[in-house]
Amino acid sequence: MKKRLLMFLMVFCMILPAVPVFAAEQRVFDYAELLSEEDEREMHLWVEDMQANWGMDLAFLTTNDTEGKSVQQYGADFYEEQNLGLGENYDGVIFVLDMGSREGQIITCGKAIDIYTDYYIDQMWDNMVGFLSDGDYYNAFFTLYMDLHSYAFEYEKYQADPDSYISDYSAEQKKKSIIMLLGVAAVFSLAMAAFAVNSMKKSCRNVKPFTDGRAYLKENGFYLTVNRDSFASTHTAMMPIPRDDDHHHGGGISGGSWGGGSSTFSGGGGRSFGGGGGKF
Repeated sequence: MKKRLLMFLMVFCMILPAVPVFAAEQRVFDYAELLSEEDEREMHLWVEDMQANWGMDLAFLTTNDTEGKSVQQYGADFYEEQNLGLGENYDGVIFVLDMGSREGQIITCGKAIDIYTDYYIDQMWDNMVGFLSDGDYYNAFFTLYMDLHSYAFEYEKYQADPDSYISDYSAEQKKKSIIMLLGVAAVFSLAMAAFAVNSMKKSCRNVKPFTDGRAYLKENGFYLTVNRDSFASTHTAMMPIPRDDDHHHGGGISGGSWGGGSSTFSGGGGRSFGGGGGKF
């Protein structure tokens, strides 16, 4: 408990100067009763941080029943019913944890859809699912909050210089492309080698071996009368190679892409939502 509190205080001290002093409206809806009062108080400080620093709302919803809806749809409808989100686009994130189906969903709205694309949603889910499986719900939520904060910070850097910024997504896509090209090259090489071997086999089918070594000797023999190398001339051609002044990353990775894209769906009120998650 002391270790958890110390970690939180360290993080909060870093964000405190930017957080205004006000009490956030209710954003922790613990209907499954998984959290203590202390947990909820600390989580509301995370909400204030997200609102003040990144202009996005943040809410947590735990439940034992989604009333026949999917967890994702239930969360989106709840987001609309509670009038969550900031600004005209209702920017924000809600995490829904359904204990009945043991499923969690990270649901995004407004600009959060652009920041937390499917790629980053998967990364955040992978980071928190272990805590959920262990029943450590507070640290699962804290891990999500820290990832939301971190990716919002990185997205701000990307927007400042999108052409040169190298996101995690771009780096991984580059690696996948290289691996794919190497795989295609390997398959092509094997196919060519197999074709060459098969061709040689076919050309040798009608050849019969000789038992007499004299069959390989030229009649009247072979004589080398002159052995001489003659040097004729040499010529060197030079061609200038233009510099690529637009290339700033010696490793060959270029920026320009933040995170792929986001799969979206509509809430009951017609708003567009993104997100993802899974079972735990």
